[in-house]
Amino acid sequence: MQPEETGDSGFTLRSVSVAVMLTVFLLVISSYIALKMGALPWPIIFSAVAAGTLLQLFSKFGKKTGRHEINVAQAGGTIGGLMASGVVFTIPGILYLQSQGVPVSMPGALSLAAVCVTAGVLGVLLSVPMRRVFVDDENLPYPSGTAGAEVIKAESSMGRGTFFLAVALSLTGIFVLLRELYFPAGCSFPIAPEIGLTLALYPMPLAVGIGYLLGPKAAVNSWFGGSALGWFVLIPLLAGLGYAAPDVGASMMQNAGMGMVIGAGIGFFASYVLPRARRIFSPLFSRKNSKWYTRYTPLFSVAAFVILSLAGIHPLGALIAVLGVWVMVSVTSMMTGETDIDPLEQFGIIIGLVAIGFFALIGMQLDYLSAFLIVVFVSIASAIAGDIGHDYKSAKILGTRASDIIRVDLIAVIVAGLLAPFVLGMITDVYSSEFFTAAMPAPQAQMVAGSIFGFAQPWAFYTGFIIAFAWIVAETISRRKAPVMPMVFGIGLFLGTLLGILLAIGGIARYITDRRNASIFTAVGIITAAGIMGGEGIAGLGHKALFVAGADFTVAAAALFALFAAVLLLSVATRKRLMK
Repeated sequence: MQPEETGDSGFTLRSVSVAVMLTVFLLVISSYIALKMGALPWPIIFSAVAAGTLLQLFSKFGKKTGRHEINVAQAGGTIGGLMASGVVFTIPGILYLQSQGVPVSMPGALSLAAVCVTAGVLGVLLSVPMRRVFVDDENLPYPSGTAGAEVIKAESSMGRGTFFLAVALSLTGIFVLLRELYFPAGCSFPIAPEIGLTLALYPMPLAVGIGYLLGPKAAVNSWFGGSALGWFVLIPLLAGLGYAAPDVGASMMQNAGMGMVIGAGIGFFASYVLPRARRIFSPLFSRKNSKWYTRYTPLFSVAAFVILSLAGIHPLGALIAVLGVWVMVSVTSMMTGETDIDPLEQFGIIIGLVAIGFFALIGMQLDYLSAFLIVVFVSIASAIAGDIGHDYKSAKILGTRASDIIRVDLIAVIVAGLLAPFVLGMITDVYSSEFFTAAMPAPQAQMVAGSIFGFAQPWAFYTGFIIAFAWIVAETISRRKAPVMPMVFGIGLFLGTLLGILLAIGGIARYITDRRNASIFTAVGIITAAGIMGGEGIAGLGHKALFVAGADFTVAAAALFALFAAVLLLSVATRKRLMK
C-alpha cells in the first residue's frame, strides 16, 4: 500500500531555496549534456541525492529536515534539466539552417524567455488532470519517480548513496579531462568503407550511465537494436546491392528514424488519448472541488495565446500551438509513465508541421522563426508535464502533498524559463566552432531543422512513420507490449551506433544488477550512473568555459582535475568516518 498525503508540508523556505539552486545548476549542466549527447535522462536521482545532502547540511542550523522537504526540493530541482532540453533540442536548429544558407534569425532573448516561462507554466497546470488518470487510476510505473522516492526513503541515500555519487562524479570528471587532453576525437575502424560499414568509438561515460538508467529493454533491445539494424545491416546491404551509396543510406536511416519517432507519438494519441479525451480533460472545466491551479488553467491558456502572439508568432499559429500543447501533454504523460522517455522535440515537431501544413492549406506561409517558436513552446510544455508526472509518482509513494509539488514546480519553471535563453547564448559562444560536429552534434536540433525545412528522403520518413504508427496502434488494441519500443528504436536508427554501443553496455550492466539484488545493487547503480552523468557534464562544460575565459587549455584541465581529486579524497575520508 502506498501512503496517503500527510499533513506535513514539504514546501518550506529552505526546500524552495534548494530547488531553485538545483534547477539553475541542472539548467546549465543539462544544456551541455543535451547538445553533446542528443539525449537527456531524467535528472531525478541526481536531484534527490543533491537535495537530501544540501537539506541535511542546512538542518544542522535549524529544524531537522524530512522526506517531504527533500521530495519537494528534488521536484523543483529537476525542472532546470527539462527546461534545458526543451530549448537546446530545438532553438539551435536555427543555427543549423543559418549554416546551410537559410535566411532565418534567432529570437530575441526576452521573447524566448517569455515563450519558455509560458510553456513551463502551462505544462505544470495541464499536468494536474494527467495525475488523476495516469498516476492514480492507471498507476503507471514512472520509473525515475519511483527510483527517486526509493532513494529518498533509504537511509543509505544520504550516507552511502552520497559517497557513491561523489566517487562516480569525481572519477568520471578526471577521466573526461584526460580524454579531452589526449583523446578528444575518438577513433573509427573502417571495416568495409565502400559499403558504409565503419565502427566508431568514443569514450563517453555519460552514455553508459544513460544506458543503465534506461535499462535493457530501452537501451539494448530498442536503442542499440535500431542503430545496429540500420547502420550495421541496412546501410551496407543497400550499398552492397547498388541501391544507395553509404551517405544516401545514412540519410535514409535518419529520415526513417525521425518518421518512427513521430509515427509512434501520433499512433499513441490516436489509439489511446482520443478515446479518453473527455475523461482526461473534463475536470479542468468543472467548478466542483477544483483547486485554483485547476480553475485557472483554461484562463492561462488564453493568456498563453496572447503572449505567443506578442512574441512574434502569427495569431493563428499561436492558437495551434496552445491547442497542440493540450494534446501533447496527454501523450507525453502516458509515454514517460511507461517508458521513462520523453521525445519532447518530436511532439514540438508534430505541432509545428501541423501549423505549417494548415497555413499552406489556406494559402498562407508560416515564417521559419514562428515555426521554431511553436516547436520550442510545445517541446517545453511536454518536457515539464512529463517531468512532473514523475514528481507526482514520488509524492504518491512518500505521501507528499501534490499541491506542494505543483507550487515548487511553478516557481522553478519561472526561474529556469527566464535564464534558459541566456544559458543557451553562453554555450553558443563557447562552442561556436564545434556545433554540428562530432564534438557537439546537437542531433535533435538538426532533426527539428530538417523537419521544418523538409526531409532529404521523404519516402523513408513516411515509411518509418507508417510502421511505428501501425505498431503502436496494434499494441494498444491488443494490450500487449513488444520487447522492442518503436519510438526508442527510431531514435537509435537516427543517431547511429556510436551511442548505441555505449548505451548497450549500460543496459547490460543494469540487467546484471537487477538479477542479483534489485534493492541493493540496482539502487547503488542508479546513484553511480547519476554521478557519471554529472561528472562528464561538469568536466566538459567547466573545462571549455575556463578555456574561453582565457585560461590555458592545460591549466584549465589541471584546475578542474584538482577539484575532482579533492572531492574524491573528501568523499573517501567521509566514508571511512561513517563506517567507524
